[in-house]
Amino acid sequence: MRGLKNKCYLVTGASSGIGLATATRLAEEGSRIVLVARDSERLQAACASLPGERHLSRSCDVTDEDALKALFKELRETVETIDGLAHCAGIHWLRPLKVTNNAALTEMLTSQIGGSIAVTKAYVFGKVAPATGAAIVWLSSAAALQGESGTAAYSAAKGGLISAGRSLAVELAPRHIRLNVISPGVVRTPQSEAFLSQLSDERRQAIENAHLIGISEPADVAAAATYLLSEDSRKITGANLVVDGGLTIH
Repeated sequence: MRGLKNKCYLVTGASSGIGLATATRLAEEGSRIVLVARDSERLQAACASLPGERHLSRSCDVTDEDALKALFKELRETVETIDGLAHCAGIHWLRPLKVTNNAALTEMLTSQIGGSIAVTKAYVFGKVAPATGAAIVWLSSAAALQGESGTAAYSAAKGGLISAGRSLAVELAPRHIRLNVISPGVVRTPQSEAFLSQLSDERRQAIENAHLIGISEPADVAAAATYLLSEDSRKITGANLVVDGGLTIH
C-alpha cells in the first residue's frame, strides 16, 4: 500500500490479537512501530517478533491520561514524528441485564470510549503528529450494528465509538487528520477463542454459520486498518468499515 514505507505508527493493544496483527502488517509494509499495551512482558515479545528494525514497545494504560502524557512526552524526544495511530486496545465481556450494574457499565465505557478519546487526544496534542496527513483508526464491533443477548454494555460502548469517531473526524479535518472506525465480527483471537470455548457445540456452530463467508482472522482486520492508515485511503474519513464476513447483512 502507498505511503507506509519509512513511516512510524503507534499501535495500542499490540501485545496480541488484532493489535499485534496490525503492528506486524505495518512493519511488513516498511513502517516503524511503537507498540503499546499493559502487559510489558508480552509486549516485548511481540516487539521482538516484528520484521524490520527500530521498533519500540512501551507499557501504558491508555485510560490513564497522566500516563499517556508521559508516554507522548518521551516519544517526542525519541521518535519525533508518529504518522498515525491504530487503537486496538479495549476490554470485552458479555453480561446479561440481571447482573449489569453502573460499575460494570462505567468500566466498559471507560475502556472503550474513554480510552479511545484519551489516546487520540494525547496523540493529536502531543506534538508528534505530522503537519499534514495523519491517520487514526479505532476498533468498534459488529455488536454495535445488531442486537445480541448479553451485550448491552459492550454494544453501547462500541456504538458510541462509531458516533464519536464521526464527530471527531469533523473536528480534526481542519488539521488534515483522518479518523476512521473498523467494525469486525467475531475474529479468531485468544480472547474470542476463550469465549467460544464456553459455548455449546450448537451455539458455536450457529455463530460460525452466521458469518456467511467465514469468521475473520486478525490479519483480515489488520489489512483493513493498514489500508485506512495508508495514502490509498487519503480521502476517507469518518467512515465505519465493516469487516464481519457477512454477519450483519442478513
